[in-house]
Amino acid sequence: MSDYESRQPHERENAFLSRALSAKAARMLTDCTSDEAAAGVIDGRNDFGIDAVGFSASGSTMWLIQAKWSNKGQAGFDTAAAHKLIHGLKKLDNRDFDHFNARLQLLAERVRSVFAIPTCKIYLVVAVLGDGQLSEETESILKEAALEFGGYGRTVQHRVLNQAEFHQAVRDDLAPEPIDITATMIEGWHSRDTPYLAYDGLVCAQELATWYIAHGERLYDRNVRRSLGLTDVNQTLVASLIDDPQGFWYRHNGITVQCDKIDHEFFAQRGPSKPVRLTLHNASVVNGAQTVTSSHRAYEQNPDALVDAFVTVRIISVVDAPESFAKEITEATNTQNRMERRDFIAIDDVQARIREDLRLTLDKDYVLRRGEIDPPPAFGCSVHEAAVALACAHKDSALAAKINGTPDSVWEDGPDGVYPRLFGQQPTANEIWRSVQLIREVRDQLHRTRSMLSGRAASIADSGTLLIAHMVFQLVGADSMDGPDPEWESTLDTVGAHVESVLKQLIPLVNKLFGDGSYVTTTFTNKDRCERLVVATLRAIEDGTDTPELKQYQKPSASRSTTRSNVVPLIFDADGIAFGTELKYLPGPAETLAIGDWLDADSNRSSATWVKDRSKPLQWAVDGRHYSPTGLIRQIWREAGWEKAPGTIRGPKYWGVPDDGTLIEIADRIWQRYHADETL
Repeated sequence: MSDYESRQPHERENAFLSRALSAKAARMLTDCTSDEAAAGVIDGRNDFGIDAVGFSASGSTMWLIQAKWSNKGQAGFDTAAAHKLIHGLKKLDNRDFDHFNARLQLLAERVRSVFAIPTCKIYLVVAVLGDGQLSEETESILKEAALEFGGYGRTVQHRVLNQAEFHQAVRDDLAPEPIDITATMIEGWHSRDTPYLAYDGLVCAQELATWYIAHGERLYDRNVRRSLGLTDVNQTLVASLIDDPQGFWYRHNGITVQCDKIDHEFFAQRGPSKPVRLTLHNASVVNGAQTVTSSHRAYEQNPDALVDAFVTVRIISVVDAPESFAKEITEATNTQNRMERRDFIAIDDVQARIREDLRLTLDKDYVLRRGEIDPPPAFGCSVHEAAVALACAHKDSALAAKINGTPDSVWEDGPDGVYPRLFGQQPTANEIWRSVQLIREVRDQLHRTRSMLSGRAASIADSGTLLIAHMVFQLVGADSMDGPDPEWESTLDTVGAHVESVLKQLIPLVNKLFGDGSYVTTTFTNKDRCERLVVATLRAIEDGTDTPELKQYQKPSASRSTTRSNVVPLIFDADGIAFGTELKYLPGPAETLAIGDWLDADSNRSSATWVKDRSKPLQWAVDGRHYSPTGLIRQIWREAGWEKAPGTIRGPKYWGVPDDGTLIEIADRIWQRYHADETL
């Protein structure tokens, strides 16, 4: 509230309440702490209609919140507010973070990481202290934004939180009540009472749906994490429940419920394995949240279908058990590996023959199974890398667009699936290996070029990687990809020039064809737009159409010069951070997925203090020892047990001061101030 210190008391009070409303909305939607919610509030000058930003624990979902406070409970949300919120979304999609205020810039890396996930979910949240009724025109504006942004895997939806929901959330916080649910087991169930009472049997999926209807996300209070939400549930589960309810039990794992007391009631004949209704007091689903949530989603679509669907339910009473026992159950049931579609590719005869061909023909390793360590780049590749490379090499640009939106679509089977189109006619060892080499070269070239670009141009380079690779494959030509070619290394040397040619034409064409306000991220997951871009770009290259040089889109030189290795000494010598200031770890998408739960378990793990130590200025809140920014990141990764952590990292970008930016951004401002003084 420092920006309201000079305002009138009533102005400050209203601003505080509005910001508190946006923070409360973040807590309700993300289940974060109050401190985390407060840190996500960006309301103020240059917020572009976004009052707060929230993130899911997995880092794949983001909520953009606009709050409307009313002392009389009559707040509304009109078309102007909707347009402003959508404008903020477009600014974020264009990566125009430097246009926002300092509060958003501190969250820039987390925002960027969400957009980097092909299946990201964005929610435009209307948080109003009123009835929450939107006009048809306002609804239409928000829905059009969702359609414009949505792609294969990415979605935008709007969500309204009204006065009644805020009141209910406050009541839930102040007076949480234990959950009681019933589980009706048909014949064939089993029970045991030593050392602790437990039941195991079949429960109708329709009954699971009623659990969620009655209690929602509170069902998972003792779970290591909550469900992914109704929009993130596994659609395969929902489809299976509706299309083949009787076969559901054969294809899916059961769920585990912990509770205190269990009461049983027999319907007719009493005795072991006879139909019984169990009442579970203070119950919590500790494993199988997605199954329960999917049952609810399927019930909404077709309630009658669930009558024939059953799920194995294991119920354990922990009332007389030590606290460690309940925790052990929760941890054990949530650390079992799940099967993914790729896992079944490992037993495909075609892949076995490809692995043999690569080994015998080129002496290259080919990793099939998930969990195996990928070979060093010079010695081979994984089946996933090969599949993505082959998709980009394919003459149909729709494959690159689809995989960009949904990476796992490479494993889709069936007549129109991506997998048979890539591997139906077994590619040769040369074709696979050269495709992999070429896409690696494209990625490397784009990485070098991307570091010099800013704003929308940088976003196009980021989001368009696979489509750019597809066009480079077309320029190189299919004849080079197979058979003996002594000039192949020379062909690889031309990739850099091809990437530059494509990018120079592509950047202005995105704006020309779809407008400079179009969503960049969505454009490269839309097969029709991608096809138009490919045709237009390759024709422009062939015709030699004049375009601006890439340097026109480069960052200002001063900004580029600051990203140097002396970030910490620069800040330390300039007294850029006061001793005793708290810094926060800002994990990217990979770290969030790998160690997010570990970090969330103890807030001290993400916290450090700036101390008087020029080489190791970070004092970790966990052990009190001093570290360099990079050294502390490595220590965190080690303690979290992240075995596949990157070998090369730049620590200062992972640490930031709330409301002041990352260490790199702080050093950047210091250097620019010095540079300005020197030029006077």
